[in-house]
Amino acid sequence: MIVKHKRTTPYIAIAAVLIVVLLFVPFPHGTSLKAVVTASNHFQVLSNGNGAYSTSHKDLWKNRTLSSRSLVPDRGGLVVYKANPKLSQGLVTAGDTLAWLYSSTLSDKIVSLEGNINTLKASLEFERSGSKETEIEAARLQLTYARARLEEQQKILERSKSLLEGKIIPQQEYDIEVRRERLDAIRVSIAEADLGSALSGAQTRKLDVFRAQIADEEKKLALARDVLAHMTFVSPLSGKLLFPLSEDTLMSVEQVDTLVAMLPIQGGSFSMVEWTSHLMLIGPNFELNVSPEQMQVDDHILKVGSEQLILVRIRIDNSEGLLVPGQLLEASVKFSSKSVFQMLRELF
Repeated sequence: MIVKHKRTTPYIAIAAVLIVVLLFVPFPHGTSLKAVVTASNHFQVLSNGNGAYSTSHKDLWKNRTLSSRSLVPDRGGLVVYKANPKLSQGLVTAGDTLAWLYSSTLSDKIVSLEGNINTLKASLEFERSGSKETEIEAARLQLTYARARLEEQQKILERSKSLLEGKIIPQQEYDIEVRRERLDAIRVSIAEADLGSALSGAQTRKLDVFRAQIADEEKKLALARDVLAHMTFVSPLSGKLLFPLSEDTLMSVEQVDTLVAMLPIQGGSFSMVEWTSHLMLIGPNFELNVSPEQMQVDDHILKVGSEQLILVRIRIDNSEGLLVPGQLLEASVKFSSKSVFQMLRELF
């Protein structure tokens, strides 16, 4: 015996309508996520080992490095790092001196260059102030002395030659006297050239040589002092000074009056981040409706394991100091209205 239910057809119709609505009618959906709070800017002084140090200044809101530099002192020299004793963990302002580096190699180089410049300037002044007659007379005396010395050495060489032939002295001793005679001959040539320069008025060229040497040493000194200036670490921003536990990070300055919340959202398409309402951030004694102007989406997709994530950055005004970097916030996110069919189509 077959029993027929008269209400089966209406139920099927209602079910069909519900399935169509569920599949094709858009509806709002959302989720609750975790956002981590970071500083909007931070500056770090790092120890890279082997006497090398570096600094890094990053803008975490714009996701870019503003500046970085490295100092690698010469090996074998003494390198000393010293933090500013007047600063303790707390607030600092832009322009405050954070620490210094001392390099014995660089200090020795600066002292040597300063000494060279002073010596060259003294020589230049002496050459510039000396009279022409005095210069010529000095050159003649120097030539006379060099010739007399050469003649004396030639006599010694003749005697040494006789002693060598008589096997009284060894060949090595005679060779030494030959080299001395050659050196004295070179000294005579130099003295003759100096006298010729004095007589022909080549003093101007000599002064130009001193000036060129002074200019070259001054450039080297300026470069060394510029390196020395960069060995003084100055805070480029106002914020909170911290001394992290990490051995590599000697100190850091974080801008805390404006913070950035990092919110990773699961999904493989930028279209997933289409807000239907302001995003809500919730924490202890803190609640904030975030407007779209306070948010920006990174232009790349992060892959964590088998998942794809989109990173959303949210700028937060923290002038009242309600939040601290590293704090976690509840993030209530509402996405744009979509049907099940649309969501399935995006997935496949």
